[in-house]
Amino acid sequence: MTSPRSLKPLVIGVASAGAVLALGLTPAVHAVTSALVTVVNTGANPVAVASVDPRVAQPFGMRVFPNVRQYATFVVPAGKKLVITSVTGFNNGNGSVADLEVDVASNGVGSAMRIPFMAPQSTTSLRYLAAHEVFLVADAGSTVYFSVTDSNFDDSAGVNIDVHGYYVAAS
Repeated sequence: MTSPRSLKPLVIGVASAGAVLALGLTPAVHAVTSALVTVVNTGANPVAVASVDPRVAQPFGMRVFPNVRQYATFVVPAGKKLVITSVTGFNNGNGSVADLEVDVASNGVGSAMRIPFMAPQSTTSLRYLAAHEVFLVADAGSTVYFSVTDSNFDDSAGVNIDVHGYYVAAS
């Protein structure tokens, strides 16, 4: 049988642990503890922050279908700028498309880039716009235009253009 004398250290230990927990959970202890934390954000002592890559956080991808008779468009959402980083595509028609023009408004100024299509590999193959790295920034709320130059005005089968990039917050 266990004597009361041998249980005394155990009872004192449990009671002490309970008292410490009760004190630690009181609002007064939390207030004192939080008052000890100070955050100073100066140029000499900046607070460390984590930056999330917008290419991962807000990626963009879309397929558009311009042809020789009509351009294709999409509108950049309000509050975001679109950074276009890649344009690829192919001609569905007879392979006579010469190039693609991408038009954007960047900081209120029009900007365009013309991207050539590769020559067909054979008379029966499609004509490709090889992966072309670009860096175009389109303003928030602006329209992005895609148009093609084609030596055959009757080639209305169109073009598939894949556009990739990411959004950033408009400042």
